[in-house]
Amino acid sequence: MARLPVRMTYLPQTNKEEVQRIIADYEVLVLNSKISVTREIIDEATRLKLVMRAGVGMDHIDEAYLEEKGILVKNATGANADAVGEHAVGMLLVLMRHILRADRQVRQYTWWREENRGKEIKGSTVGIIGYGHTGKAVARKLSGFGARVLAYDKYLHDYSDAHATEASMETIFAEADICTVHIPLTDETRELVTTAFFGKFAKPIYFLNLARGPIANIEAVLKGLEEGRLLGAGLDVLPQEPLNKLSPAQKIIYDNLFYFENVVFTPHIGGWTVESALNIQDLIIREIEAIL
Repeated sequence: MARLPVRMTYLPQTNKEEVQRIIADYEVLVLNSKISVTREIIDEATRLKLVMRAGVGMDHIDEAYLEEKGILVKNATGANADAVGEHAVGMLLVLMRHILRADRQVRQYTWWREENRGKEIKGSTVGIIGYGHTGKAVARKLSGFGARVLAYDKYLHDYSDAHATEASMETIFAEADICTVHIPLTDETRELVTTAFFGKFAKPIYFLNLARGPIANIEAVLKGLEEGRLLGAGLDVLPQEPLNKLSPAQKIIYDNLFYFENVVFTPHIGGWTVESALNIQDLIIREIEAIL
């Protein structure tokens, strides 16, 4: 079958103004999270047929207005789920086995074993909030360690499987040793995780956020660590990304958070692997071929 000629423009350093200026010439827009697809851009996109998100999060795209204009919008659902699942396990191992702290100590010629006695994932109860592609990938990997996995998803029913058991939030609050969130950022989920949220757990927990930073109130995470409600936290995402434009008040919060050795940070790289990039590229190509 003959291939249709395709003109492609690659603009890795573009901005909203440039996209708005040139978008009328294009039928497909492929983007990551750098540019927000707003009404102003959509109104100029007179030929646009498809907006393709090279990733999963859609909180920077006005999906409702695109639908109103008859423009398809899709994301790379599931393409980086295994990458995020592995990263979640890695963060948990670092926290529960004190790997970063022990590494720093050994580099200083300090050989403390009893002080670094850790906990095993095996036998722990894990509460996963959000049981889509990523939540399922996390469950698969943690169940392989021998963890008991509970999953809560407001929008699913009868979703227990070989790796996780469907549970209410009340059950997760009562029984979880570990809580990890894998939900999109929406008006409903923004600052879902607060001081009151942590206060509902029956015992201190390890907390992971590899979804979107604003889902967890950063001051609540700090307070949870200070009060001992959190045994540790793994944060791949933060409410302010990147960290080069913090207000003085925000910087104080992060300075205090950086003081804790039982917190591990990464710069939003949970789904950032060679393999996930190839998965996303393949999915984008299939979607563009279909629309053209």
